[in-house]
Amino acid sequence: MSTYIESGHAKNTANFDHLIALLLTYGTNYTPSSPSLAITNLQTVLTNAQTALTNVKNEYNGWKNATNGREIAFDPLKGLSTRLLNTLVAVGANEQTIKDYKTFNAKVQGSKLTKADAGIIEDPNADAANKTTLPVKKTVSVSQQSFDNLIEHYDKIIKLLASVPAYNPTETALKVATLQTTLANLKTLNTAAYTSAAKVSNARIARNKILYENPDALIVLAKAVKAYIKGKFGASSPEYGQVSSIKFTKVKTGK
Repeated sequence: MSTYIESGHAKNTANFDHLIALLLTYGTNYTPSSPSLAITNLQTVLTNAQTALTNVKNEYNGWKNATNGREIAFDPLKGLSTRLLNTLVAVGANEQTIKDYKTFNAKVQGSKLTKADAGIIEDPNADAANKTTLPVKKTVSVSQQSFDNLIEHYDKIIKLLASVPAYNPTETALKVATLQTTLANLKTLNTAAYTSAAKVSNARIARNKILYENPDALIVLAKAVKAYIKGKFGASSPEYGQVSSIKFTKVKTGK
């Protein structure tokens, strides 16, 4: 998603407010025949634009919170996946099961096993009572690190562990039931991030219609007001000089 850039849209809205304030000083000298150029309609458009800007800001903040929460939740997966591998080895899983697990683990880690089997070696830094096994780092980079992919890899890991009768660790964090709960939470957070992204997009669409794309959009009405003042008072009039100095720009609408 693009970054949150509201200054151009906010500037147009603020300038529209400035334009209305100026028109109010003309009193009965501002009498356009078009209802869309009436002060009351311009004020409604201004209010709608201000509300639209606030909605984009709120939805963007919600999206950032959702994506930050998702990143925090997914961050421990690589370390957890390695712990699960070591636990699987410790319970005496057969060689093929360990090999299958290592394939999933490599994807979680963002790497791919080479043709030379990674194997299992002892950690030389562990003391005799707490030796653990670690995969040899004979891997090459491969990108399967999207949140959707990580959920899929993690789901396969859980199913593999659940299929091993001997896998019943005493550590709560490593139990299959706990892993399933974690997976459900990851799915929820991932969906929430997608939902919030859609809300930002919809809020921007609504804002763009109000400011730029509708027949009575803010920037369209501003141009029409300037034309009315130019026609009523003349191109060289001080009144037209006042309104023509208030600038409106169509900002790139994807942000």
